[in-house]
Amino acid sequence: MSAEILVTGAAGFIGAHLVTACERAGFAVTALDPRPVQVSATHIVAGPAGSAPVLADVRAGRYRAVLHQGGISSTLESDVALLRAVNVDEPLALAEDCAASGTSFAYASSHSVYGTIRGRIAVSEPDVDDAQRCTGPLNAYASSKLTLDREMARRFGTDTAWAGYRYTNVFGTGEEHKGTMASIISQVLRQAAGGRQLRLFADTLEASRDYVPVEVVAETMLAAIAEPPPPGVYNLGSGVPVSFATLLGWCSELRADGELDVRLIPNPVRDRYQYWTCADQSTTGKVLAPARAASIDEVHTAASRLYASFTAEPEPTP
Repeated sequence: MSAEILVTGAAGFIGAHLVTACERAGFAVTALDPRPVQVSATHIVAGPAGSAPVLADVRAGRYRAVLHQGGISSTLESDVALLRAVNVDEPLALAEDCAASGTSFAYASSHSVYGTIRGRIAVSEPDVDDAQRCTGPLNAYASSKLTLDREMARRFGTDTAWAGYRYTNVFGTGEEHKGTMASIISQVLRQAAGGRQLRLFADTLEASRDYVPVEVVAETMLAAIAEPPPPGVYNLGSGVPVSFATLLGWCSELRADGELDVRLIPNPVRDRYQYWTCADQSTTGKVLAPARAASIDEVHTAASRLYASFTAEPEPTP
């Protein structure tokens, strides 16, 4: 079996962490992205995941596994045709060639497919089809992810080694380039570490998010390479809802002076805002040990490490 892994979207936040994790685990890695890749890899290929040479290599069985992290990640993207081409058709083409060569295929889905959760109960994977539990996608990006999940199940069923992972709010080092699309926990921690004003929606202090450290995602993908789980779609979060009020409390504890400059502003997207997110990790945790439900202390510790990394950054030049 090949000891080489293909990671698409390798210039992105999660993709870069997966490249590093696979290299440390002893795999040769081909890092693919149209943008410049900043991490070390055995091979770096500039281009889209759907290019003919890439698909030919996959079909020829060059790789032990394909970790597809590429695609459009902006929740503000409204071009439905573009989202279909990049977030649905491109990974489906990769999956077809993985199926032909017996290559394990793992791709990034999103917790956003659930939309607004009705009631503060962690959602399990089948809940996406239950209107009593959640609304379903609230934007075109989330719709593209759910379309891919459904197309993968329809086309490949249980006959090939594939899995989609519905990431919650993945956070860690290396998100700077994402700007406002970086995880909200990273944005808040960075602003608090720099003594900058924190702007939060006035109606969301008790809103909660399921934050998962990027290291957990990397460990889960390595476990999936070693022993692919049964085909299907899996939640990948911490299973721990953390309120914004709790997050601000952490920031206050981490600052030497304990002071935060918080400004509460009106929420202009109340009809499309997820006030509570939490992923039921029971199914994923049974087949991939690193993806078990975490404790709030584990999330707190990871947040503290990230805060410390921000305090170590040099001050920007005026």
